[in-house]
Amino acid sequence: MDNKAFNKFTLSKVKELFLKDDIISIGDDFILARQTNNVDLELLKFPSRIDGFVAAYCRRGHFKCTINLTEYEIHDGMLAVNIPNNIIQLEPVDGNDELVELTILAVSPKYMMTLSSDLSKIFVDAINMLKSPIMEMGPEEVELSMQYFKLLDNVIITDSEYRNDSISYLLTSVFYLIGGMLKKRLDAAAENDEKAPSTRHKRVFELFVELVEKHHNKERSVSFYADKLCITPKYLSQIIKNVSGFSAPEIINKYVILEAQHLLRHTDLSIKEIADQLNFPNQSFFYKYFKAHTGCTPNSYRQK
Repeated sequence: MDNKAFNKFTLSKVKELFLKDDIISIGDDFILARQTNNVDLELLKFPSRIDGFVAAYCRRGHFKCTINLTEYEIHDGMLAVNIPNNIIQLEPVDGNDELVELTILAVSPKYMMTLSSDLSKIFVDAINMLKSPIMEMGPEEVELSMQYFKLLDNVIITDSEYRNDSISYLLTSVFYLIGGMLKKRLDAAAENDEKAPSTRHKRVFELFVELVEKHHNKERSVSFYADKLCITPKYLSQIIKNVSGFSAPEIINKYVILEAQHLLRHTDLSIKEIADQLNFPNQSFFYKYFKAHTGCTPNSYRQK
């Protein structure tokens, strides 16, 4: 089994494993699909990363997912946006008769770089500024978005000499559209919340999460991350709580537990080897830590 911390999927693998219904694409760099949950999503039940920009619109049904440690319930009329390095995890749909229908637009980082540099900045900044990668779309927004997707669909199947250029400009417009929707909601939330965290605090939070992603298997102290950010542990803790609602130790612990769960479920490493890999002083300490945060022992979790 794979010893990596998370399942990692390129868009090529996403297309191969999960997109089986109505799909059109340009190689593995641009994918437009209408998908139902009639495929095996077992691999996405565990912490995963998708190396691509993905917008998934739920046309019908509902399901639960976790994105960057936060749980969401997604139903028809909602849009979910993924950027590379997000940690995602899907929960099984309740009941065998529950049908989920999605419209999915996926673009590789390489293809994204061929678009306008201004677009990339606007799109990424808009997403990073939001606490939630999920938004509920209004009827007019849905109608406009579906028109774009239908136009992209029609252009892709043509043999026009300028097909690729047409797709590139249409895709740029789609991302501007999504970015505008996100910004509209962000501005409205800021106006309605006088206590909304400042842009600087959000940036500190983003940098903290990036550091935790990189170092959580070795470092679990708030002071380590505060030193990296050149601020005091107390100030860092205040910022993290204000922006996310979680304490800094909670976020660090969530990352450690996610990785521990993955290693227990998806690798043949012994409990001692996992404890060593996650920099615990000994196997006994890891047992106590894991049980305190999950309610079960590492062995019982592995046997589930």
